[in-house]
Amino acid sequence: MRKSNEPMSLLKQIYDSATHFAIFTTDLDGKVNTWNLGAEKILGFSQEDMIGSDLSRIFTPEDQAVGDVEGEMATAAATGRAIDYRWHMRKNGCRFWADGVMMPIRSDNNEIIGYLKILQDITERKAAQDEICRLATVDPLTGLANRSCFNTRTNEMILLSTRVGQSLHLFMIDLDGFKEINDTHGHHAGDELLRQVAYRLKDASRESDFLARLGGDEFGLLQIGSPHLASSGVLAAKLVACLAHPFDIGGVAVQISASVGIASSPEDGTDPDDLLKKADLALYKAKSAGRNGFHYFTDELDRIASKRRIDSEELRKVVNERSFWLVYQPIVDSYTGRATAMEALIRFPGPILSGYPVDDTIDLAQKIGLISEIGVWVFGEACMQLRRWKDAGIVDLRICINTCAKELLDTSYLKSIKSSLTRCGVAESDIEIELTERDALDLNGVGSSVLDTLAAAGFKLSLDDFGTGYSSLSSLRSLPVATIKLDKSFLFDVPSEEDANAVTKAVIALAKDLRLQVIAEGVEDRNQARFLQELKCGSFQGYLFSKPMPPIQATEWLFANSAEADRTPFISFQ
Repeated sequence: MRKSNEPMSLLKQIYDSATHFAIFTTDLDGKVNTWNLGAEKILGFSQEDMIGSDLSRIFTPEDQAVGDVEGEMATAAATGRAIDYRWHMRKNGCRFWADGVMMPIRSDNNEIIGYLKILQDITERKAAQDEICRLATVDPLTGLANRSCFNTRTNEMILLSTRVGQSLHLFMIDLDGFKEINDTHGHHAGDELLRQVAYRLKDASRESDFLARLGGDEFGLLQIGSPHLASSGVLAAKLVACLAHPFDIGGVAVQISASVGIASSPEDGTDPDDLLKKADLALYKAKSAGRNGFHYFTDELDRIASKRRIDSEELRKVVNERSFWLVYQPIVDSYTGRATAMEALIRFPGPILSGYPVDDTIDLAQKIGLISEIGVWVFGEACMQLRRWKDAGIVDLRICINTCAKELLDTSYLKSIKSSLTRCGVAESDIEIELTERDALDLNGVGSSVLDTLAAAGFKLSLDDFGTGYSSLSSLRSLPVATIKLDKSFLFDVPSEEDANAVTKAVIALAKDLRLQVIAEGVEDRNQARFLQELKCGSFQGYLFSKPMPPIQATEWLFANSAEADRTPFISFQ
């Protein structure tokens, strides 16, 4: 007799020991007939509270109203189990999230005589899962939706707009000058600015619009509305205007602007990824047009983007194969005619890239991240050519190498400069580094000391294309440059037009007052040369002396120039 009771005793011990699980049974009507200690602990009801009571007491009113209690028992009877993943009620009225299962209890003849339910409290785990899901779709800095959520919503809203017969307008919003805010005021200020931008954008848009931060200083907005482009332009103008007012960042007034690109579905397409790309193209156009405004996507933009993609692929191929080369154009002393420097100029092969101005290809290289790789090769090859000329007996000659702010801010590029000098056996004083005014001012604007470091090391620095639209004459005092290269546009009407003459005189006089040397670019005829000589312009560069030449021809020219200068120590253009 004692033996027959042992299994029942063991079962009761197991039943009561499982305190992390609520385990209880009911009859066919859902009346509770057993209730373990775990059920008391989790649900708060004692055995006295529950034995004989209806199971519905632990279900929420909402679940009771839709018959989930009966439904759970019916599912368990039909399939052998019913999964329970829902809110349940404690005795004190609080809700908790439960993960459980209900199974039928069968008699010896396989008839269902009741139900066994086992559940556990997973409220903390569920809260953690919900937070993970939330973080996966929300930008933690601004509280807006993130890019992943925006992409999903774009697809949903394209389908919705198609069903209701309206257009979906997708706005790409990018802040102008945000990098300068970070550089000047710090990243904490930048973060606060982004939070305030998010607030203003939300305030300027409708409640039905969907706003997200896509990353960095870029935001996206979706709006279902009229198919007329003017309607989306009204919102775009409103967004630009709301961000144009100063922001108060820690008591400091900060001013930025925004550029907006607009693409619409179905007018510009119904594929979500394609629509995003087209809005991005429109944004790029808005920035190119001067920023602080908006632009629509057009077929012309699509054509430009397609061409740019082809050009980018070709440039990557050229860089990978190192199929570009250097040519050299002399810079001569305006009085002796002797070459004092050779400017290294890169050339790209056809049929695609050779049809563009080199400056356009260099600009593309900057945009797609290839400029430093190209610059490292150019610097090394130019130094090696200078070494060959020195070995051939051509001395007192500098090599001029073009660079840009993006390269000079790249530490790997700066390391390559030193490596090239050592490998080729040339000194810093043999190298003249040319960069445009815009790049020099950009370096100053981000607080970089790289120009001062290069000048202190012995490199000669010159401003290329001086006067082409970014001139800041006062900034010349703060830049450690020794030379300015007067852009060829100054010589278009020299010396026939008095106004052109006056401007050229003024710039050369300013350079002299600042103790800067002047190289006149684009000198093509003797009248120009004679006029510049009278102004005591120090050096000339242009087709009057030579076009850019490949290395062998440039070497021959240098030897001929040296012999000519020795015979005629002074060039007269009379």
